[in-house]
Amino acid sequence: MSRSQTRNRTADKALWLAGALFTVQGFGSAITEAQWDTSFGVAGILRAVGVPGWADLALGTLGAAFLLIATYRAVRR
Repeated sequence: MSRSQTRNRTADKALWLAGALFTVQGFGSAITEAQWDTSFGVAGILRAVGVPGWADLALGTLGAAFLLIATYRAVRR
C-alpha cells in the first residue's frame, strides 16, 4: 500500500469518527436539553460558558455532513 493510500484511509477513519462524535454530541445534547432540561458532554460545557442552544444542532449537522462525506468517499472507492 502506498503512502498516499495510507493517508487517505487515515483521513476516512477520522471523518467517520468525527462525524459519529459530532452527530451524537450535537443531536444528543439537543434532545437531552429538550426532554430533560440538561446537557451533557462537550455541548454541555459549551452551554455552561454561554454558547447558544442552536450550536448543538449546528454541531449535529456538521457531524452528519462528515458522515455523508465519508460515505461518499467509501462508495466512490
